[in-house]
Amino acid sequence: MDIVVFISCTLALTFGCFIQSLVGFGMGVVAAPIILWIDPSLVPTVILIMGIIMSLIVMFQYRKYLCLSDLSFAYLGRLPGTFLASYMLILLTEADMFILLGVFILIAVFLSIYKFNVRATPSTLFIGGLISGVMGTATGIGGPPVALLFQNEEPNKLRANLSAFFVITGLISLAALHYTGHFSVNEFTRVIWLVPIPLLGVYAAYLIRNKVDKKIIKGMILILCSISAVVSLIQGIHLSL
Repeated sequence: MDIVVFISCTLALTFGCFIQSLVGFGMGVVAAPIILWIDPSLVPTVILIMGIIMSLIVMFQYRKYLCLSDLSFAYLGRLPGTFLASYMLILLTEADMFILLGVFILIAVFLSIYKFNVRATPSTLFIGGLISGVMGTATGIGGPPVALLFQNEEPNKLRANLSAFFVITGLISLAALHYTGHFSVNEFTRVIWLVPIPLLGVYAAYLIRNKVDKKIIKGMILILCSISAVVSLIQGIHLSL
């Protein structure tokens, strides 16, 4: 990996992991558009791999709150969504990826701002898992559709179960991407040096977790993500002309 690309990815991913560790979301939303601008070939692979590692850390931290049965229907929905997105990637151009990422980030921001009162039922979990599969496999941003359904859960249980969900479904997405030719050993070796980054983000968040107002940070991140989404859409439209 080129040194400039490596440093840029390191900064973007560290910041993304820091934000997710601090406020509970944001790694993919923050890092994906930056990395897509730097090197489109790294998306969604590097986001999925970092997301899996980040989720493993959080799942270990809150392991006593795990209850995977709550997410069984979301797992079922994620499978068809994953394979649908894998085949979508065969047809998508670089311009399409910029546009798709911009749209998904705006959806994530929208769902983060408006607290819809949607109950977690078998049908809504299946639909949420399906949408998560499409978004997560195509761009690495698959959290909001499922997190929305559990927004009223006890925070530690939410963190534990969603982290477990993203570990398992992230691995499924990587397997599907490998099957369709979008993820290989060669691509993994390109990003292996980035593997320790989630630890840096988590540690940085740990150092200042009691010194910052999380609401202010969340608001700033939503603004940043909105700007990134608009820029990504403009870039995609420009490339398609």
